[in-house]
Amino acid sequence: MKDNLTDLASILAVSMLSDGEVGNEEMLLIDDLEHDTELPGLGAAIKQIVSMAHLFSDEQLTELLFSSASKFKSEDKPKVFEAAISTLLADGIITEDEISNILTIAEALEIPAEKAVARLLFQVQEKEGDLVVDVEETLEDYIVVGGKTRYTSWNSFQNMLVENNYPSELIDVLKQTREWTESTFGDKAIINYTPNFMTLACTHPISRAKTFCFARLKPNFIRFEYTGNVDDIKNYSDFSNKVQVGLIDYFNQLSEVKI
Repeated sequence: MKDNLTDLASILAVSMLSDGEVGNEEMLLIDDLEHDTELPGLGAAIKQIVSMAHLFSDEQLTELLFSSASKFKSEDKPKVFEAAISTLLADGIITEDEISNILTIAEALEIPAEKAVARLLFQVQEKEGDLVVDVEETLEDYIVVGGKTRYTSWNSFQNMLVENNYPSELIDVLKQTREWTESTFGDKAIINYTPNFMTLACTHPISRAKTFCFARLKPNFIRFEYTGNVDDIKNYSDFSNKVQVGLIDYFNQLSEVKI
């Protein structure tokens, strides 16, 4: 993997940063990784990327991860993933953010989620009880799918927004949009919640395309995106009949069951 030294360093740096910081244990592991992989310069490359991490947004780090992962041969990807898990567990603590991150790394390396979980559990077992699992008591409020957080109910989504001081008037827009969706579509549609979106999707789509509206959370408005239209809504009165008709029309384009 000598030709992919920088790409390997990028992936391992992203793994180390999954809990927000790189501690002494991870820094010590860097030297061991360089020795085990017999890749001189790997440690310095990781440290350089870590030192520059504050310059990148989460989206840019994700782009770096997927771009780097795509450059490895198929036979090398499992080895890269094993190394990423090692960096994740180096400090003896595993958190929800780290679990989410390792699944995203697996996705980038085209490793099936079930195999990724199996390899993670194997390395956890090798810790022989020395690993601290640090998860929230309210874990049932959300799940992680493909490395992305999805809230399991309106209440857990709303609680997250309140805790993050999201404007109450915009939370009300989302709440009333949810109520309108449930009233209009019933069980023909499903509402999904993520940290940055509320999405409306068909339960019986004609094809793979099933989401008929992305409600994107912005600091001062909700951006509704549907069938090429974009409407920025600051209060529920902006959720006009035109917008509602547009959403219904697009739903009917995507869904086997019409309304």
